[in-house]
Amino acid sequence: MFGPGILKLAFALAPAVFAVLSLGTSAPARAAAPPAAAAPAAGGAGHLSLEDALRAAEETSPLLRRARAERDAVAARDVGASVLLPSNPVIAGGAGPRREGPPANLLSERGLQYFVHAEQTVEVGAQRSARRAVVSRALHTAELRVQVARAETRARVRAAYVGTQLALARVDSATQREALVTKLLDAVRARVAGGASSNVDLELARLERGSAARARIDATLAAADAVARLRLLIGLSPAKPLALDPQVAAPVGRAEALVPLLARAQRQRAELAALTSGIEEIDADIVRLRREIIPSPTLFVDLQRDLPGQLFIGGGLAVPIPVWRRQQGELALARADRSRVEEERMLVERDVALEVERAFQAEAAQREMSQVLDREVLPAAEAAVTLMTEGWRAGKFDLFRLLQTSRDASEARRLYLETLGLLWESSIALDRAVGAP
Repeated sequence: MFGPGILKLAFALAPAVFAVLSLGTSAPARAAAPPAAAAPAAGGAGHLSLEDALRAAEETSPLLRRARAERDAVAARDVGASVLLPSNPVIAGGAGPRREGPPANLLSERGLQYFVHAEQTVEVGAQRSARRAVVSRALHTAELRVQVARAETRARVRAAYVGTQLALARVDSATQREALVTKLLDAVRARVAGGASSNVDLELARLERGSAARARIDATLAAADAVARLRLLIGLSPAKPLALDPQVAAPVGRAEALVPLLARAQRQRAELAALTSGIEEIDADIVRLRREIIPSPTLFVDLQRDLPGQLFIGGGLAVPIPVWRRQQGELALARADRSRVEEERMLVERDVALEVERAFQAEAAQREMSQVLDREVLPAAEAAVTLMTEGWRAGKFDLFRLLQTSRDASEARRLYLETLGLLWESSIALDRAVGAP
């Protein structure tokens, strides 16, 4: 069935397709219907086009909001990385009475002794620029994660929108069949009253109308669930009226073969770009760690008074010698993390290629199946119902054969809608796999 596959697409990797499609009764009308993404936006109250749904979802999507918040948090790190000096100045001082006299000195001297010491550490190895480079790469990675969240959100909303169109199309189809069976029941009643048919035909017709009503109710419940899921994705309140674009046809065919699509996926997938940016971020962090090995000298100034007339003013330079601590542990962790991300990128590359190939093959198969159903099966089923109805009215066929033909036509329409949903699911999955916006 279309529903479970779409739900898997919408809430696992690119998840839930639900929706509204008004399926015409003739094959030419279906073939001429424009794709959902290209349907013009109507101006009616409560109308929601696909582009409107995508814009609303980008504003309310939890995935996007979390990714943007993480990006803002990374951007805030630049404030600390841009500080010119690595530490605050240090000022120290002291004071106390001092007395000197016999036997050390012949004269007795007293006075207030005090000293003041000030120091400031400075960086000479371009550590500040290295810190800012790390933040810049981290911010680029965070921005790519926002793009990943946006692509996932758009895929979910497209799936949900088209799925809702198709769910509503099933309601239309079930409603039309119920109306036709009701007309048939009226015709059987008239024939029974005229003595042309028996009560057996009447009961069969009543039974068929009950089955058609149940199918319509089931389709209505499924459509209500689809609409509710779409509302959830776009942040629309339950009480607000909602009307979607009325028609959906098969997605536009692709001119590209599998190999160019694989190359596009390697270039365009934001997940791969984010992993590559993550490697560059680790490289920038390794550069920062190496620059932090360069000693940061401390400049200091001393002022000291011993006794009146004894004043000392001087300055100096203190340099730590990187003998035992040279960021060995931090560098080892960074290199190991880089190897891990490189391995992860290779695995994701392979998964992306498999994802593209699987979606490409699925789209091709579902497109061929939907074309067969649209061009051959549906016209034949509709023609068979028409001919069987005329034959039944002429007394050539019994009611049972007419009802069976009607069921077959209804099943053909259901299968067409299901196949169309699977085609859209495959098409959305392929767009997502190649990194299309």
